[in-house]
Amino acid sequence: MSGGMIYELTLIAMEPVKNELAEEVLQPGRETKILGRVESVSRSEWYDAGREGMAPEMVFVTPAVNYRGEQQAQWQGERYKIYRTYRRRSSQEIELYLGRRVGVSPS
Repeated sequence: MSGGMIYELTLIAMEPVKNELAEEVLQPGRETKILGRVESVSRSEWYDAGREGMAPEMVFVTPAVNYRGEQQAQWQGERYKIYRTYRRRSSQEIELYLGRRVGVSPS
């Protein structure tokens, strides 16, 4: 990883389980701690995500081998949705876009 401070992020896989009505629902499951850099969300990303009902918070950049499709992340005690990813062509890194649904409390 090049440049910038290194931070720890916890990736959280959402796993299907049956509830009391035998319906399949997603619950937090496997947690994996990874290292990476935090970058700011661009103005265009803020606009595009907002149109989709997301309030983007940050971009977490990590080696691509660290990410296995997890849907949520926890950073500094806060839970976020991973709403988009982008594999950088010039390196072996992936950008994880973290945010929250607008008008929905975190769960």
